[in-house]
Amino acid sequence: MIKKLTLLLLMAVLLPLLPGTPPVKAAPELAVTESTATASFPSAITFSMSAESSAAIADVRLHYYVERLSNARVTAEIYLDITPAAEITAEWTWDMRKTGGLPPGTAVRYWWTVKDTAGRDIRTETATLVFNDDRFQWQSVQQDTVTLYWYKGSNAFAGALLDAAVEGIETLYDTTGILFTDPVAIYIYSDSNALQNAMIFPQEWTGGVAYAQYATIAIGIQEGNLDWGLRTVVHELTHLVIHRMTDNPYLELPTWLDEGLAMYMEGPLTGSFNYYLNRAVANEALLTVRSLVSPFSADATVSYLSYGESYCIVEMLIQRYDREKILDLLEKIRAGTDYDEALKQVYGFDMDELNSLFMTYMEETGERLSRTETEPDTLRVCEGILVPACAGGMS
Repeated sequence: MIKKLTLLLLMAVLLPLLPGTPPVKAAPELAVTESTATASFPSAITFSMSAESSAAIADVRLHYYVERLSNARVTAEIYLDITPAAEITAEWTWDMRKTGGLPPGTAVRYWWTVKDTAGRDIRTETATLVFNDDRFQWQSVQQDTVTLYWYKGSNAFAGALLDAAVEGIETLYDTTGILFTDPVAIYIYSDSNALQNAMIFPQEWTGGVAYAQYATIAIGIQEGNLDWGLRTVVHELTHLVIHRMTDNPYLELPTWLDEGLAMYMEGPLTGSFNYYLNRAVANEALLTVRSLVSPFSADATVSYLSYGESYCIVEMLIQRYDREKILDLLEKIRAGTDYDEALKQVYGFDMDELNSLFMTYMEETGERLSRTETEPDTLRVCEGILVPACAGGMS
């Protein structure tokens, strides 16, 4: 009996080693064997994966979120339609023509969850895709918290734009007390056409965009149009800073404050802004402050006047009151205080009283120096507000 048992054990050991006997392959546990994400800037990201198991894989889901400033992180979950099998491949494309695009440099975090019919499930480690615009050979320069990317133009060109951005942040602090220390990325495209090709369904006159939630700015600037570019960088950077510092789930900034600060920071009014301001004062046709709360008219004449008035309202508040009051006003709005109450708490008057003070201010300051009317040749867009841009700049 002992000899027979010994013989059986020996056969069990030697049988797999005999020629022609296939090795016994262990059934695979549930595993994701491959995971990739491929960007097609600016329109799509394709996520793909492969998995295997000893049982049929029946459920595959992609999860992803975008790194950005938000009151609550939103994670998307995509259920992939597969045929259950022990080995599967799956793919899903995020078509941004349907959802809206992302700025260059945006980080997308993603992972997979997989289940099989044996009741097993796994979650992959979180991976990161940086949504870069790889169509160009970007160069970069950095100073303080600002990094500027460009691919066409001299080092001096890029350096001048970077200096303007850094000085703009410093001037914003000196003027209003707003201290901004977040990292900022600025992408300089060779012209407005190149910029528009980096966006999803842009307007044909778009010349720049500030993505406040992503701390990213993209502008199309020709090297020969540096003066406009310097002002535009400061303008869009101001938008980005104040939108990030006032981000809240309750209120948007009143447009006159948002655009007025951006206009004031880029420098004195020029060209058509002064022309339309002078004409409105002479004809007693100034727009009311309350009417400037909402996005401005698409009509060029009205938009020039709206931007010019917004500049003057902010100019009056900064020059006639303590600089800290602008900062206080922004903080009240961030806390969800409505515009009238915020103005009362900080300045002691509401928007209607502000309007009366503003009308008097415009009469006292008299004509603006320039009466030159210029036609807009491009536009800038910020947070969905589309307007003409000219020598004085708008967004």
